[in-house]
Amino acid sequence: MATFAKPENALKRAEGCCTHTVAVEDLIYAKVDKCGQKQDALQALHDLITSKRYRAWQKTLEKIMFKYVELCVDMRRGRFAKDGLIQYRIVCQQVNVNSLEEVIKHFMHLSTEKAEQARSQAQALEALDVDDLEADKRPED
Repeated sequence: MATFAKPENALKRAEGCCTHTVAVEDLIYAKVDKCGQKQDALQALHDLITSKRYRAWQKTLEKIMFKYVELCVDMRRGRFAKDGLIQYRIVCQQVNVNSLEEVIKHFMHLSTEKAEQARSQAQALEALDVDDLEADKRPED
């Protein structure tokens, strides 16, 4: 478990683990996913959210929760998302309930987008399902 002096450092580390900038043709920069390090980023944010050290609400925690929820949806980690949202509710329920509402709306938006994407992929695969082309040619004929 990594400990951070400031929550901003955990967010920077998570963003650094997930994407890095690559120079393409000297002037154009593209963000490339590092698939192997998304789990590390998610774990670092999860450790920060569940830590008892950061129990006072800050605007940075809202940004961290947005990134945390994005990673959870992207990696299909429902339990992690649920646990993080419960911890965030504990942190912000006395101070800023609107922040919790925004995080939940963001989570719902990302989840519905991911579900629609999966549904369209399933329909595309179903459309490609072709019956046996040689069904009219039987060995008995």
